[in-house]
Amino acid sequence: MTCPDAGARPTSTRPVEIRSFPVAELGNAAHVVIERHQGVAVVIDPVRDVAPYLDALDSTPGRPVRLAWALETHVHNDFVSGARELVGAAGARLGASGHAGLRYPYERLGDGDELELGAWRLRVLATPGHTPEHVAYLLVDPAGKATALFSGGALMVGTAARTDLFGPALSWRFAQDLQRSLKDKILALPDDVAIYPTHGSGSFCGAGAGDAVSTTIGAERRANPLATAATSRQFAARALTAGPYPDYYARMRSLNQAGVALLGLEPSRPPALSIEELDVWAAQGALVLDVRPAAAFRAGHLPASVAVGADGNLSGWVGWLTGPERPLVLVADAGSGGAEQVEEAVRQLARIGYDRITGVLAGLDAWAAAGRPLVAYETISAATLAKRLDAGEVLAVVDVREAAEWHAGHVPGSVNLPAHAIPQAVLTLPHEVPLAVHCGHDYRATLGASLLERSGYGRLSVLDDGWDGWAALPDMP
Repeated sequence: MTCPDAGARPTSTRPVEIRSFPVAELGNAAHVVIERHQGVAVVIDPVRDVAPYLDALDSTPGRPVRLAWALETHVHNDFVSGARELVGAAGARLGASGHAGLRYPYERLGDGDELELGAWRLRVLATPGHTPEHVAYLLVDPAGKATALFSGGALMVGTAARTDLFGPALSWRFAQDLQRSLKDKILALPDDVAIYPTHGSGSFCGAGAGDAVSTTIGAERRANPLATAATSRQFAARALTAGPYPDYYARMRSLNQAGVALLGLEPSRPPALSIEELDVWAAQGALVLDVRPAAAFRAGHLPASVAVGADGNLSGWVGWLTGPERPLVLVADAGSGGAEQVEEAVRQLARIGYDRITGVLAGLDAWAAAGRPLVAYETISAATLAKRLDAGEVLAVVDVREAAEWHAGHVPGSVNLPAHAIPQAVLTLPHEVPLAVHCGHDYRATLGASLLERSGYGRLSVLDDGWDGWAALPDMP
C-alpha cells in the first residue's frame, strides 16, 4: 500500500492504494482506498465537496475505478458529510453504523460485518467512545492479514478524539467506552497495522494530536498516553483534556442525521456586490466577513467587518460567531488573489453547512472612492510592546488565546479574553486607553481586534508576532 500526497498521481503497482485528503482548517482527513485488480474503491469520512475524491479515481492508472462505498466512522460534529453527495454523483452505497440514526437510506453496519473490496475486505469494528455509534474499518488482505485500520476518532496520532461532545454528564462514561474500544478492539491488532485517523492535528475533536496523517498500532502502543493508562481514572484524566469547541458543533450532528441539501461536486461562487447592494444586505443583518490576510485587514477594512482570513481556520471561527441562517457578505482582494480567497472561503463555509453567502465585495477601491471610511489598526512587534511597557506607557494587553495557553505563559499583567468569547462576554476593558491585542502569532489577534472593534473599542493595535515573539525576547526567562 502507498499513501501519496493528496491530489498526487499514484505510482504504486500494488493491489491496494490508500490516498489521504487532509482538510487543513478542520484538522481532518478523508481516505480513499482503491483496489486496483477489480477497479473498486471506497471513500471513508468524506467532506461535502467531493470532487477531489472522484478526480482521484479518474486519475488512477489501469482499468476504470468504480466507487463502491461511501463510509462513515461516526456522525460528524465538525463538518457536513459528503457521503450522500457520493451516492448521487457516483452511485456509491452509503454505509454507517446501524446506531447512527440517519434519516435517509443507508446500509446499517454492525460489529463484525465485512464489505468486499475486490479480493480484499473491510471489517467493521464497533469502537464507541468519541461518539456512541462510532465504528472503525479494518482492511484485510486476501490471505486474512489485517493491514490498515481507518480509525475515525477512536485512535489518533498520539491521542484519541474527545468524549465530551454529548455534555459533561456523559463524558466520563464515554471515556470508559473509548478505553474498552482501544483495549479490546484496536490495540489488540498487530503492531504493523497502519492507522489512518479522520481527526488529526488542529481538530477541535482532539487535543495534542501529531501532525502525521497516519501512524501504526506499534507506534501508538509505545507512545500514546491513552494506550498506557492503567485505570479508568487515569485514562479519563488523560482523555478529558480538550479545550472548547465551536458553537456550530451543537447542531452539526442533527444536521448530518437529517441530511443537508446536496451541494453538487463544488460550491458555486457568490455574485459580485456593489456598495449599494452591500448596504442593503448589511441593513438586513448580514455579517461582513473580510477573508483577506490579517496584515491586509489591519492596513484598512470596512468598519465592523470581521477578520477571518481564508488562509486560516475561517469556518471554525464563523461557526463560533454566528449561525447558518444569517446571510454572509465576503470582502476579498481584487483580482485573481481575491478569487482564490473567495473560493477557499466558500469551500470552508460549505463544509460546515453555511450556504447563505449573498455576495462578494472585491477590493476596497470602490468603497474608498465613494468616500466611505476605512478602519486600520497599528501593527507592532512584541519588542515594541515591551519597550512601551518598560517606558510606563498606559495601555492594556489583551491576550485572545485560550485559557490553557494563557496559563502556560503570558505577558505579565495581560487580560485573557479568548477570541471566541468576545461577542458574548461582559467586557470591562477601559475604552479610554489603547489595547494591544495578541495571540500566538497574529491570525486570532486580528480577529479578536475586529470583534473588540464591533464591541465599541477604537484604540487598537495588534502584535504581528504575538506570544511567540514575546517568548523569544532575549531577556525572557
